[in-house]
Amino acid sequence: MAPLSGAIQRRAYVLALVGVVLLVLACVLPSFAQPPGYHDFADKRAWLGIPNYGDVASNAMFLLVGLVGLFAIRTPAVRAMEQASRHAYGLMYLGLVFTAIGSAYYHWAPSDTRLVWDRLPMTVVFMPLLVATCAERLRWRSDVPLLALTLLGVASVVYWKLSDNLLPYLLAQGGAILLILLALVLLPTPWTDRRLLYPALACYVVAFVCEKLDVQIFRLTTGIVSGHTIKHLAAAATFYFILSMLRQQHLKTESDP
Repeated sequence: MAPLSGAIQRRAYVLALVGVVLLVLACVLPSFAQPPGYHDFADKRAWLGIPNYGDVASNAMFLLVGLVGLFAIRTPAVRAMEQASRHAYGLMYLGLVFTAIGSAYYHWAPSDTRLVWDRLPMTVVFMPLLVATCAERLRWRSDVPLLALTLLGVASVVYWKLSDNLLPYLLAQGGAILLILLALVLLPTPWTDRRLLYPALACYVVAFVCEKLDVQIFRLTTGIVSGHTIKHLAAAATFYFILSMLRQQHLKTESDP
């Protein structure tokens, strides 16, 4: 591969600057506490002895996509990537497996104590995704960024639990998504099939909206399904599209767009 151009390096510095600004904001902005009604989800129905069945059982999709993703990391299409990118995508899918377990555990009996085990593995999903997105574009070879950013995400959850300040966690999650979007716009990739990131992002938006409209969707569907259950399914679809992208990818040639 050709070395990175000066223009690409300058764009990378812009991303790094945005990351530093987000870190500073997490330290200086006023504290934001967990909303008191956060655990009051719309669908509280039990089935087959499982409480809150829809929100618990829908985590099976995270488990399925996560396990298939871990196997896909060993395919030639992914093994051709640099170590840093490959390890980041692998950790992301491992995090998705643990998200399925942690989220099911939380939704079985929602509480702040159980919510920790939902949020911790989620940081081991979106932080490695950020690293993978940057690593494949900036030709990173070291796993140090993966370790540092993943620990930073985990620390934001630990800090919330100890201080009741949710802001660093929200900025870690939202900031990771912002930096991923900026990387997609500013940094070219040597790999094909990144068009599949657009439906992945669309699924993420659907998941975000459905989470906010949990009760309204439950009422609109006359109690068939809640917004939070759809959120789980749409979020799992996000990582299915990334999985499809990784399976189909190859290094770009002159004939590739």
